[in-house]
Amino acid sequence: MNVSQSTHVIFVRLAPGDTLPDALVAKLRESGVATGTLRAHGVLEHVELRTYAPIAHALGASRAISGAVHALSIEGTIGLSEGSPHVVLRAVLSRETDVGAIETLSGVIASARVVALEATITSAQDLALPILQDARAGIALLAPQAHGDARAHAPPAPTQTPTPTHATGAWADAVATSHAQPALKPVGQGPLPARPPARPTVTTDDEQILPEAGDQVQHFAFGACEVLRSDGDRLHLKVGKEGRIREIALEMLKVTLLDSDPNVRPRHFRLDRRL
Repeated sequence: MNVSQSTHVIFVRLAPGDTLPDALVAKLRESGVATGTLRAHGVLEHVELRTYAPIAHALGASRAISGAVHALSIEGTIGLSEGSPHVVLRAVLSRETDVGAIETLSGVIASARVVALEATITSAQDLALPILQDARAGIALLAPQAHGDARAHAPPAPTQTPTPTHATGAWADAVATSHAQPALKPVGQGPLPARPPARPTVTTDDEQILPEAGDQVQHFAFGACEVLRSDGDRLHLKVGKEGRIREIALEMLKVTLLDSDPNVRPRHFRLDRRL
C-alpha cells in the first residue's frame, strides 16, 4: 500500500478539438503530475471505446462511436509508463437515439475529440508510481512501489506552450522532492527573491560545499537552474528558460560540486535525489 502525505488539486479545461488522451497527458506534463487520479465530464465526439472481454481477460478491440456523446462521468488513473505520464480513462457515456431512446455506453476511452471537457486532477505529489498491465486481470493498474522503482525519467519542464514530447529527463521525481513546497510562482506575478550579499562558503559537518546565490545547478528533475537564494537548509531556484521559482529542501538531495576549484564563481553543482 502506498500512502500519499501531500496532494495537490488542479482544475483543467480542454479546448474544442483537443484529442484524448494526448491533451490530458500534456496537461499532466505541464503540471508535473506523476501519480494521481482524475475526474472529468463534458461532451465528446469521434469516441473509440474499449470494453472488457472476460474470455480473453483483457480489453477488447476499439469500437468507434459515431456522433457526439455526453460524458456523464470520466474517471482516470494516472501513473508512469516508460518514464512519461500515462492516464487510463474509464467513462460512462450517454446520448439520445434517433427514436428517442436513451443509450448508455461505458468502457475505456482509447481516443476521442473534445467538444467541451473540464477535469479535476488530484496529484499525489510525494508518489511517482508506474502503471502496468496486470497479467491476471488484463487491465492497467498502479504498481506498488515495493515492486518497482517509483522514480521517473521524463522530459524537463515544458515551455509556456507545452506539447507532448518523448525527450528524456527526470522531471517526475520532483513530485517526491518538492512535496512540501509552496505553489509555483510564474515570473511576473511577484518579485523574485532578493539575492543576498556574498557570504563565506557554507559547509556541513563533513565539509561538503553547498550551493550559494548565483551558482548554477543541474537538478535531477528540473534541469539547469540558477540559485536565487540559499537559506542554509533550503534553496530557491529559477528553473531554466521557464523562469519558475522552486523551493527545495537540501536534506532530500545529494549535492555534488562539479568544479575542480570551489573558489571560482559561479560554481556548478549536480543535485541528485537522496536514496
